[in-house]
Amino acid sequence: MKPARTPQTFVAPVSWNDLPKGAYYREALEGELKPWFAKMYGFHLLKIGNLSAEINAESCAVSHQVNVSLAGEPMQVRADPLHLPFADKSVDACLLAHTLSWCTDPHRLLQEVDRVLIDDGWLVMSGFNPISLLGLAKAVPFARRSPAVKSRMFTLMRQFDWLSLLNFE
Repeated sequence: MKPARTPQTFVAPVSWNDLPKGAYYREALEGELKPWFAKMYGFHLLKIGNLSAEINAESCAVSHQVNVSLAGEPMQVRADPLHLPFADKSVDACLLAHTLSWCTDPHRLLQEVDRVLIDDGWLVMSGFNPISLLGLAKAVPFARRSPAVKSRMFTLMRQFDWLSLLNFE
């Protein structure tokens, strides 16, 4: 298995509009997350990455929502997601909307999220499925220009493996 850490830098999209059909992806993701947001409670929701910051989480009962990114417009805390400037066990919920796809060290990002997330906190992740038509487009040379195809895609089992190493349920 290839290591998840890579020295290659990825240019993450600044907005959902930078992706082909990005507004459609965002709306579909918001529709799927809406019932889950209703179940979340606590004081602090951390949205890591530019794409996470644009997700509408008004239906979430968590009162304080903080957007964290290195750059971008809907950001409140400018920080490297691999080195979050928050105290240990201080965040109730964390949203990673397609954040692992453009991260150079996704396992380190999950370790950092685990550090700031309280026990029994919520971690919400989304990403592109490598076993899909979009994943197959990586094999087609002229389709590789799309930002969505340039992203890294991790299988669900690999993500479950990372999370099980961090004792997530």
